[in-house]
Amino acid sequence: MKYNSIFSITLAIILMGGSLGQFCINSSFAQNETNNQLESSDDVKTDQQEKTEKKQKELEQKKTDQQEKTEKKQKELEQKKTELQFHRKILEVKQMEQSKEYEEKFAEIKDKNQNSTNQKQSNATENLSSKTSKLEKLFKKSEEIRENLVLNSTKLDSRTQNILEKVNDGSYFGEKITNSEYLETYELVFDSVQTSKISDNPQTSSLSGKMNFVAYDKGNSSLKLELLECHIVVDQTPFNCGFGKARTVSSGQSGLKDSLVIIAFLEDDVLKEIHTTMKIFLHSDTLIKDVETSQVSILGPQSQISHMWFLNGTATLNKIISSQEEIQLETNLTNSPLDENSRGAP
Repeated sequence: MKYNSIFSITLAIILMGGSLGQFCINSSFAQNETNNQLESSDDVKTDQQEKTEKKQKELEQKKTDQQEKTEKKQKELEQKKTELQFHRKILEVKQMEQSKEYEEKFAEIKDKNQNSTNQKQSNATENLSSKTSKLEKLFKKSEEIRENLVLNSTKLDSRTQNILEKVNDGSYFGEKITNSEYLETYELVFDSVQTSKISDNPQTSSLSGKMNFVAYDKGNSSLKLELLECHIVVDQTPFNCGFGKARTVSSGQSGLKDSLVIIAFLEDDVLKEIHTTMKIFLHSDTLIKDVETSQVSILGPQSQISHMWFLNGTATLNKIISSQEEIQLETNLTNSPLDENSRGAP
């Protein structure tokens, strides 16, 4: 009995020791597993942190690169802007110099013309030319101006030189399609045209005179005109035309040719040193080709004398149909752009 009790106690101790040992072993394994999980979690966090930091650095680098590109582009734009402003100032200076030169020439012409007028008025013995000789002189003016321009072509700008070459070889007007039975001419008389200085000087004046054209290409709706001659006076200074042309255009979406664009090359009739172009936008209430006698509008600021005046006002456009007997005379006066000597000039 005593031995059985001892055996039972010993067995119980052994069993308890085994359970305790097993518990300790299990606890040890559990602790090791927990430690491994913690270490693995730390490694994952470290990797994620490194990736996050790397991505952040990449984003910062991209941002820096983008900022550098933006700053570089901004500097380039500022440099181009500076260069553009510089060139604009140079152009403004040149335009001011050219305008000043024109104004000085214009003032000289006015003085000389006024002195000439006063001298003619004070000289009672000087007779005026007859109307016939005046008309013949006006018709010859255009040819004389063109001849003079050809002889002095090296002094003209490249655009005017190119136009002169086209006038000389006949390509300026293109193919001329005329009616052999009659000649259709147009006369534009400036009734009330105001002028205003293109420069900063707010000076105003007036334009008077007339222009004569001949139709050289007439379609169903369009019309092309060649300038025969013109004589205009701007601010008491006379000008003549060397050459020019006009064509019908539409003022709106309808396509109706109710307007006329005129381009004419001018030379002053005093010093013969001012050479410039006149551009006129003319509008009519009726189709240009149907005009017999009609008041038309000179539209500003599109209409102008280059570097000098803006034009605005009214004029009268007359269509004149010449008889068969008059055709040959008109042809002799108008169908020779330059004479043979001028054609051979450099």
